[in-house]
Amino acid sequence: MRQKNNRITGGLQTFLRRLRQHQTGAVLIESAFVIPVIALATIGTLEVGVTMLSIVMLEGAISEASRAGMTGATENGQTREQYINDLLKEKTFGMIDLNNLVITQKVYEEFADVGTPEPFADNDGDGIYSPGVDAYTDINCNDKWDDEVGKNGAGGPGEVVMYKAVYDANFMTGYFSHMVGDDDGKMQLSASTVIQNEPYGTPPPGCVVEVKM
Repeated sequence: MRQKNNRITGGLQTFLRRLRQHQTGAVLIESAFVIPVIALATIGTLEVGVTMLSIVMLEGAISEASRAGMTGATENGQTREQYINDLLKEKTFGMIDLNNLVITQKVYEEFADVGTPEPFADNDGDGIYSPGVDAYTDINCNDKWDDEVGKNGAGGPGEVVMYKAVYDANFMTGYFSHMVGDDDGKMQLSASTVIQNEPYGTPPPGCVVEVKM
């Protein structure tokens, strides 16, 4: 009986020793751990690369559009706004989904006005504009208080214009879209520049600035 137990114990030890030394399938197991990591890193690099390329293209396009806009240049049958928008779309070379691209132009009298709200009298002392309570100066003449004084348009001679492009970029993979994107799986990219138009013609008539409630 003891001899039989010794044979069983010896056989088990031999099996375990051979199992430790056995290498068949080791590469397959290692690959199962390594390949997903490499694939994820590769896809992540591509996603970052495409995102950075989109930003560079937006910045280049908005710069080109501003240079064209400051001269008052247009094509036959187009408004300046249409010409600038078409130029922006052309300079993105099909890499930008135009359905996700929003282009705006805001006009100001001076560079210092960019990003500033319309002034108001804080009658109730709460630090914010309260409709019907606080009086405001309607600088852009649109009959409402704005937290940004710029007017929509490409501006006239000598006026300051901010060009801005906002793009909701899509990701190639669903994994990254949910990891770093918004609720819709997109990442919002933007580029902007501020220029002053050349004195190429007669300035447009200004509006009458009034204090309103």
